[in-house]
Amino acid sequence: MPPKMQRSRSQIATAYAPHSLFTFEGGRGACMALPTGANRPVDLPQVTLRTIGEQIQEYFSSWAERAGRGANLPHTIPSQLTVDRRVLSDGAVRVRTGEFTFQVPDFAAYLPFPLSFVCGRCGLHRESSGVDRFENDAQRFRHACPNGARNCADDWEQIDVVLTHWSGEVEAVSPAYRHWASDRQEITVLRNCSSCSSDRFFLRRPPGPLAGWHFECVQCRLVRPLLQRDRPTLQALGPLTDQGLATFAEINMEPVSYRASAAYYVHGDRLLVFQEDRHLSLLSDTRVPQLETLISNRYGYPAADLSDADKERLLRAAGRGADWENHVQLLGILRILEEQNVPEAALQAQRTTIASREAEWNATVFSAHSQAAPGITAACRGRVDYIRRFDPLRMSVEHMTLEEEKLRGGQLADGKEVSVDLTILDPFLRPDGLTESELQAQAAASRRRLDLLGIEEMRLIRDVRICEYSFAYTRTSSSPTVRRDKSGDADLPVRLRLFDKVEVSDTARHPVLCLVQSNEGFYVRLDEQTVRAWLEVNSIPLPHAPEGVRLGGPLIEEYETLERDPTTRFSRFLDEYRRERAIPRRAYPFVYTLLHTMAHHLIATSSAMSGLDLGSFGEQLFVPDLAFLVYRRGMTMDLGNLSSMWRDRGDADVGNQVLDHMLNPVSLRCGSESVCNHQGGACPDCILIPENACLTRNELLSRSTLIGRGSPRWDAVGGELTGYLEVAAARAGHGQA
Repeated sequence: MPPKMQRSRSQIATAYAPHSLFTFEGGRGACMALPTGANRPVDLPQVTLRTIGEQIQEYFSSWAERAGRGANLPHTIPSQLTVDRRVLSDGAVRVRTGEFTFQVPDFAAYLPFPLSFVCGRCGLHRESSGVDRFENDAQRFRHACPNGARNCADDWEQIDVVLTHWSGEVEAVSPAYRHWASDRQEITVLRNCSSCSSDRFFLRRPPGPLAGWHFECVQCRLVRPLLQRDRPTLQALGPLTDQGLATFAEINMEPVSYRASAAYYVHGDRLLVFQEDRHLSLLSDTRVPQLETLISNRYGYPAADLSDADKERLLRAAGRGADWENHVQLLGILRILEEQNVPEAALQAQRTTIASREAEWNATVFSAHSQAAPGITAACRGRVDYIRRFDPLRMSVEHMTLEEEKLRGGQLADGKEVSVDLTILDPFLRPDGLTESELQAQAAASRRRLDLLGIEEMRLIRDVRICEYSFAYTRTSSSPTVRRDKSGDADLPVRLRLFDKVEVSDTARHPVLCLVQSNEGFYVRLDEQTVRAWLEVNSIPLPHAPEGVRLGGPLIEEYETLERDPTTRFSRFLDEYRRERAIPRRAYPFVYTLLHTMAHHLIATSSAMSGLDLGSFGEQLFVPDLAFLVYRRGMTMDLGNLSSMWRDRGDADVGNQVLDHMLNPVSLRCGSESVCNHQGGACPDCILIPENACLTRNELLSRSTLIGRGSPRWDAVGGELTGYLEVAAARAGHGQA
């Protein structure tokens, strides 16, 4: 069994995740981290574990689709070069979630790697074929010395360079290299010098790029380049090289320092941890009708036209038969009055009474019989193709669960409220030393600034539970494709690989390393009428919807139409929205960008005022409900960074300096203003945050949605938007936009 070590959980899930390369303190002794069965299982609700499995399936499917496009390659890409063979079944991606073990990352196993060495005096290269044979091999290194074993310096240095490939393979530097034998259609290995057949080589490491490294035969001094061909890629593409359809630029491995990030990229995701499955269970394929009803009710679609017989049946089933009988009497009286010469005002009063009674029934007894709009029905039935993080139906259901579990009541074990309206502060959020009148002035000032920001509701949540997990890795690139000079403008597939299996309870399972956190966060919901006014002033149309339907309904309908167009769909990596001036003005992308930009603006402000790094924040968007959640990420003790920041920044004159700073025009200026505006209004000088903290890797962002002065780079119309803050200020000042 390999030895294991203990580090912080976040380190083991990332920097020391399985198959990463690292050195111990002092920079000596390179090793490869390995998965281990010593980690205990994580304690998470079944709904969360199920969702993690679904997300991993989607991650692999999206990766295979993107990596397998083969742009500018003369051949199709075999699926086994895009994702791990173990998630493939008959060429399709099928992740077997039953083969996962969800672990708390307390330990990491490791073994020395690479087992490739060079003499510090003469440069002789030696290697071992395995850890179990290393001790015996090392004792024989000196016997290969050109000066004789007796005169050998015996000064061996582990080589700090490895050979790696976008297939995920990594190997020690070696003079032996693989060759495709066309006559036998198989891989052969050339180990000895082609001139004198010697198996001893010097490794020459001249200063400069690694491309200058080479081997030199000890006997005849023939130079051999540092060359190796990736085994799985050579096996798959070797026959195509004979036909001139593949090049060795696709197959050759690259030398890279094992300290370089290109040697290893860990892959994972994160999600909110919920306890209840009541709403989330409606996202299953078998409960589409119930999902249609839930979404229709939530966003105010009118009830179906029920016959009188259906109405009577439903009311009697609800124990309200007397209400129906009274309703029939009122209708009879109305008909009699209409036949007589009764003043219109009296007739109208009777009609109003009947209409209010029916409206109450529609909102209660008949609510389960709402008629879903065709767009809602299409979205609920077509969401099987949606990317989970962009799925508005999932966002809506998760927002409902968040409301029930976090936003509307409940206390923590210490007596504090789970969430607090930031205009109605509890004792733990009030600044010290303010009188009651000053607290009232502070609340009014905060409300005024929220109105100027176009925010309907803002709350502090004290118990945001997040699970971050890692499950796979790549090498040379963190994206599904990579380009190399020798392959021209072709997109080469990067293979996504699972962590190797470990023994757990007598079965072999792939580990998924889970970090569960409970930290503070800010919940923000924008004002719907202000968002509608902003869309209207910028000539961004909305799908038609009956009067009284909330904005989230048309947004869900529009998302379905966007997904059916390959040029506007929300793919996992958002390639469609990286094109300049390519997307027509539609409401959903603009509302998404508005919410996302506002979330980054709040993150940047909170980082500056709390002392937390930008990378220590996370975000979650709920587009149909015009809301987002910004929370602290981290496995260290939560010292109340956000709540203490809010308390310390409280002010009777401005309400809170956080809100005041968000309104300050200086806060949305950029040091690269002209360049940033040309790129659509988002760059590292302003609203970008570290990619591992951002939900979209910093796509769908633009300061122009908040302050104008340009438009997102993908906006086909171009020109200048009217910023959301301008519209909010107009409404706050005059009651209308």
